[in-house]
Amino acid sequence: MNEVRNRRLHHVAALAATILVLVTTGCASSAQNGDDVSGQGARDAAGSTQAEVAGMSLEAEFGSASERYVEMQGLLEEAQLQISDGSWIWIGGDVLPVEGGANAIGEPPEGADEENSYFFQSSRNVELPGATGARADLDPMIEYFDEKGWESSSGEIGRNHEARADTGDGWRVTYTVRPDGQYTVDVYSEVFWTNDSGALLSAIADRDAADFPEESVPGEYPPFPSWSDPVQP
Repeated sequence: MNEVRNRRLHHVAALAATILVLVTTGCASSAQNGDDVSGQGARDAAGSTQAEVAGMSLEAEFGSASERYVEMQGLLEEAQLQISDGSWIWIGGDVLPVEGGANAIGEPPEGADEENSYFFQSSRNVELPGATGARADLDPMIEYFDEKGWESSSGEIGRNHEARADTGDGWRVTYTVRPDGQYTVDVYSEVFWTNDSGALLSAIADRDAADFPEESVPGEYPPFPSWSDPVQP
């Protein structure tokens, strides 16, 4: 079980590096901040202040993380289905969130750092027959973004083309097409406040015995662990 946990924690570090690249290429835009100078009144992706979260137990935070995980999977599934209802390749696990702060998508709330905030991220790859990374291959996703009424943009990132959307309620969706035919849907949350990111991530990792699959169809994903699940040695 330690091997599984270590694999997940190692994946967090890899995700953090990926997020930094996304931020420098303009994939992130500013999130709305609160007005409180100390940061206590700044609201997170769920609309909560740090002071409000301070009154939550670790078990309550665990429950909120579970709900956010399910919400992320719903966004991912809907975006995937705009492209293919077939099998998608997993890039990494989704259950364990990532410490916030400098790793965050967008500008984090004032006062947010790696110890008091976190975010979720999920990525899937698909290989489409004859796909060559044409700019026009973004069109189905751009049309979807428009139908949802989300603020969106598109651009060229190196040899790749990318469409990005802000859902307006704390989530970002990105679709990338590449010349090698590897197309990717990413879903990220903006940051959520926590009393202790290390304690929360450990509570999740310690109860998550299942590994992520190599492939799955849209809407298929491992369940988030329950607080009542036994803690793995």
